[in-house]
Amino acid sequence: MVQEFKVKRLFENQVHERQQFSLNFKSYTYQGIFHEGDIQWFHPQPNTRLVEEDLQVLESTVFELMRKHAYQGLTVKPLFEDQVHERQQFTLNFEGDHYHGIFHDEEIQWFHPQPNNNLSEDDLQDLESKVYDLMKNHAYQDFAIKPLFEDQVL
Repeated sequence: MVQEFKVKRLFENQVHERQQFSLNFKSYTYQGIFHEGDIQWFHPQPNTRLVEEDLQVLESTVFELMRKHAYQGLTVKPLFEDQVHERQQFTLNFEGDHYHGIFHDEEIQWFHPQPNNNLSEDDLQDLESKVYDLMKNHAYQDFAIKPLFEDQVL
């Protein structure tokens, strides 16, 4: 039903950063800006072309696609690599804000800005669970089993 979803950042890395999106829905291309959970539609306005049920489907689809897109900007940098106290420093864009932190021993330590100051409790839990999942997946990307006795016949 939804095709060709595209997102472009506007005013990147600035306080007033926004996400511009476009997608095809029921043979029309709709565009808008997504910021802080709000959709501002460009022309054509979907509420003039769609019945209420289709408009709700479209908007909930945009919210879900933007939520997934927000997590695509995860970058991870190992600190103290190959040492006992190794940690993973990460950066993540969520609802237009760039959050930074360290992931260690399955815990998140946030840098500035603190997401608990900017987000509701539900959004904070969603963000932290997503960071946890992404970091766990990232930690095991390079996981390989090394034989204890290489090239030896037992």
